[in-house]
Amino acid sequence: MMSALVRPFRSQRGFSLAELLVVSAVLGVMMAGLLVIQNGGTSAYLIGSSRVAAQQNGRVALEMMVRELRSAQSISAVTGSTAITFVDENGVTIQYQYSSGILNRIVAGTSTPLIGGVTSINFTCYSVFNNPIGTITTTTTPASVVAIRIQLTTGSEVSVASYAQANQHATMESWVRLRNL
Repeated sequence: MMSALVRPFRSQRGFSLAELLVVSAVLGVMMAGLLVIQNGGTSAYLIGSSRVAAQQNGRVALEMMVRELRSAQSISAVTGSTAITFVDENGVTIQYQYSSGILNRIVAGTSTPLIGGVTSINFTCYSVFNNPIGTITTTTTPASVVAIRIQLTTGSEVSVASYAQANQHATMESWVRLRNL
């Protein structure tokens, strides 16, 4: 009776060592290919999300500065190319100042960080701004400012290595013609 149960198993052959090695090698190549595809997808996501974050931070800050400067009553001070002080339409003194990677908005002496991850900002003031005929004259005298060019470069607010793929930067520029002067 025991021989009747064992007989079907003896007639079946297993896999040889060579066949197992070939299957293992094929599976290894397939897994390596899947790993490369997965790493590429992860890298693309990381680059894209870092770029979007840098652009969005810069866009929000630039739009706010442009809106407030456009309706300014007067320019109070132009301190270098990284800070500007003005009086808004309500008579409140506002200053934008770059310091250690942070763009600060100072209202009536109270400083509030606007955005972090700022690589550089440059305010260029103009006393003559007639773009169609190409006449543009820079100035540092607050009373003669009629237009301002803002150049803003932002990066990730999270500290990343300079060689990392997540180290993305966005450079934006906008021109502001002062309306209330």
